Amino acid sequence: MKSQRGQLFVMPISFFFLIVMATFGGVAGAEDFRSLIGATIPLPQDPQGVQVSIAYNEAVGITWAKDLDFVQGFEIEVKSPAAILAMPGSIAWEMWKKVDPLPDKNHYGYSGSRILTQVLPGRAGVVYQIPTRGDNTLKDGPFATVLPTVVDPASFPFVFRLIPISKGATPDVERAKFSIRIRPLFADEGGLRIAFKYPAGLEKGDFTVQVDGTTIDPSGLLVLKPGSHALHLASSAYREESRSFAIEQGRILDLSIELEDTTPILFVEAPDSALISLDGARLDRAKSSFTVEPGEHTVLCRIGDYSMTRKFTAYRGKSYRLVLSIDLAVQEVQ
Repeated sequence: MKSQRGQLFVMPISFFFLIVMATFGGVAGAEDFRSLIGATIPLPQDPQGVQVSIAYNEAVGITWAKDLDFVQGFEIEVKSPAAILAMPGSIAWEMWKKVDPLPDKNHYGYSGSRILTQVLPGRAGVVYQIPTRGDNTLKDGPFATVLPTVVDPASFPFVFRLIPISKGATPDVERAKFSIRIRPLFADEGGLRIAFKYPAGLEKGDFTVQVDGTTIDPSGLLVLKPGSHALHLASSAYREESRSFAIEQGRILDLSIELEDTTPILFVEAPDSALISLDGARLDRAKSSFTVEPGEHTVLCRIGDYSMTRKFTAYRGKSYRLVLSIDLAVQEVQ
């Protein structure tokens, strides 16, 4: 059947269906293909994704970005222009993995493994979801179709390609642009990464860390469900540490913990005119806190002719506060 000027000649759907079935699931070896690349983007980390525009005979290249630990797949949303909707069955799409060389506007010839070829549905919008993990939780629904294959990170670069299956594009078709939005699909999890700052001279002290009551290895990335969590650090070399933190879906929280020496600390609150001695040695009042050795201590406080002595026992990992206050009271005499 010959095409007339200004009209599209559309391949019969029944014939193209045979092509779809023959290529479904991809091929074992690499194939050569040619395509114009309209855009190349790294798989975004933003849940809103990235939107690009391509023509009816172009493709989008997708590369695997860093820090995508919690991505279980990605989504390709295709919005067709009115000129294409007026001619259903005129465009097909293909997906390719392990594409070489890196998709670029300056290249035309590539090799890769074809995943799937299908006719683009005659709808204004269609959504495809591609798993990148075998343990994904993606499911088909009324708004998205999940591909029955896993494209793991080692299979990138990835190409989504539009193919005209007709002859003779009209000017409206040639000018038309498809809107392609690429979104990451996150698993219901996030991560915790802990960095420790050690006291001088105490870089090798042992400690244990628990998150939500479970002992963890703090040297690696801890995968957690989104929400609030509790951390507790216990050690004979450092002071105990407890704190709460929140995990967001698809994100890594970097938590910094400054470890403190377990040497007892004495905090002093007293008037500037007070003379304070600890075990017979006068304290420098320019400072407000002092480290003390574990054991029994004697504190002497003196203001003018008034003096007071107290004893206390200091234990490792504990802090003590010395408070000297002068009270002046005026009372009614009956």
